[in-house]
Amino acid sequence: MKLRLDRVNRGVVLGILLGAGTAVYVIVQNIMFKSNIPEIQERAEEIGRTIAEANIGDNREGVKRMLASRIQDNFINKAYSLTVDEAENGLVMNKSALLLDLESSTADNTGNDRVNSAEYKQLKASVSKWGIDGADVRVTYTMNCDIDGVPFLQLPAYNIGTAWEVRDKSKWDCNKQITVSGSYNMIMQKEDGDWKVVKVSISEDDYPNVDIQYPDQNDGGEADGQE
Repeated sequence: MKLRLDRVNRGVVLGILLGAGTAVYVIVQNIMFKSNIPEIQERAEEIGRTIAEANIGDNREGVKRMLASRIQDNFINKAYSLTVDEAENGLVMNKSALLLDLESSTADNTGNDRVNSAEYKQLKASVSKWGIDGADVRVTYTMNCDIDGVPFLQLPAYNIGTAWEVRDKSKWDCNKQITVSGSYNMIMQKEDGDWKVVKVSISEDDYPNVDIQYPDQNDGGEADGQE
């Protein structure tokens, strides 16, 4: 009887120690994660700005190559990073899906498409833990662009087809000031010491707002593609 009680007591003690060790591990992991939040926020902004600025230029095929390079550098190519439902609904994109979407974009709709400037600002980045070693970053942003023609504009979660936004083709060739604003989520993990993106997503309420101004015309601004 005493031998059995000793075994039970040892089992209880072992269970308590194991539970305490797990609790300490979780606490330490949470503390370490919280200490990484400023770095994650900075990286999220850097990735957004890096991709946005790669839109600049008049050699649109060259711009597509530069954008592909920026996506390659800042996204992790992980197998099975998308579920079947995510792959089908088009609201979640991984590295491969973004590159495919970029490749299918029309490089130059007018023959004179050009992005003269692109200024990206991260207005807010809320970070929460994702899985064991990942971060879920909710980004709210705005991007201001000066463009000629109707070039596509690539962002970390999608690209904007300005040819669709400017439905009046008589305005395709003129200069425009475009402001794109919205939100998206990035799942990030560390690879080779840097936080990189596993996948990006938007909800049905996250479609970006596109405001278009025509500086050389008197009819003010519009967003032709927004009903």
